[in-house]
Amino acid sequence: MKRTGTGKIPHVLSILILLLLPAACQTAGTSQTVDPPLQPYASTRPGPAPSVRLRSGDTIQIKFTYAPQFDQIETVRPDGKIDLQLVGEVFVAGKTPSELGDELMKLYAVQLKHPQLAVIVTGMTERRVYVAGQVKRPGPVPMPGEMTAIEAIMHAGGFNRETAEKRKVIVVRNIDGHMVSRTVDLKEALNGQKIDPFYLQPRDIVYVPSTRIANADLWIQQHLWQMLPPLGIGTSIY
Repeated sequence: MKRTGTGKIPHVLSILILLLLPAACQTAGTSQTVDPPLQPYASTRPGPAPSVRLRSGDTIQIKFTYAPQFDQIETVRPDGKIDLQLVGEVFVAGKTPSELGDELMKLYAVQLKHPQLAVIVTGMTERRVYVAGQVKRPGPVPMPGEMTAIEAIMHAGGFNRETAEKRKVIVVRNIDGHMVSRTVDLKEALNGQKIDPFYLQPRDIVYVPSTRIANADLWIQQHLWQMLPPLGIGTSIY
């Protein structure tokens, strides 16, 4: 017997969605434009904050305890070097102030009887990280000092509450000319649980992907409703 109306339409739609949802999830899982390899690397494992390493454009002061006449303020050149009295050019890029201090004391030991000195960073070149994906204000984030992944995301306005996959935040880093990446679970920290901080380095990329549910919703909007025939009052359902 034929019935006219819309009483069974929600039931039919429910069946169609249940049948098509696995395909939607599969499609959503393969349609992301950013899917870097998830390879952990030792230099970004959670733990103590990394030491500041000198870069081109940084300004440092060399202060001698017993020979202040040799004090200098130098800016690291594009080639990573500085030029010092008595010892000449020294390559400093990539070294911590402590490492450079130890090296300079050995170099000056040939010239000075008491080569005690300190290396003080007085200025750092512009440093930033990049936050993309499901955050409110994607883009570059200034990094004046130590910064964790979750702090960078908060600087970018925080997560998009409904669509952000907080358990699989991806950090991409250039190490010796190779782009490597690692996933970071930030869900527990947001729930108030204690986790080890994940510290960033300048030029890191923090990417917050979409949840599978968000991708599935988008798939249904783009494909499912286009596949269904118009359903209006008076449509016959048998």
